[in-house]
Amino acid sequence: MWSALKQPWDLMRIARLTMGGYALYESIQTREIFLGLLAGVLLIQAVFNWGCGAQGCNVPTYSKKSNAKNTEETEYEEVHSK
Repeated sequence: MWSALKQPWDLMRIARLTMGGYALYESIQTREIFLGLLAGVLLIQAVFNWGCGAQGCNVPTYSKKSNAKNTEETEYEEVHSK
């Protein structure tokens, strides 16, 4: 968890934290449960740096490369209808 907090804080992360804090404040003032849940989601996204940014979600890339020598040739059988 500590490493998630140490990651660089960009504009979207700060915006999520600000919106989540304001939504939490408003949900406490108005006693709205759904707004409190939304605030919790935004705050969790900001703290752990989860969620998608303006460029979309990133898919993790793995450094494991496939070895071309281990691939087998696929044989196909042609099927004719009568």
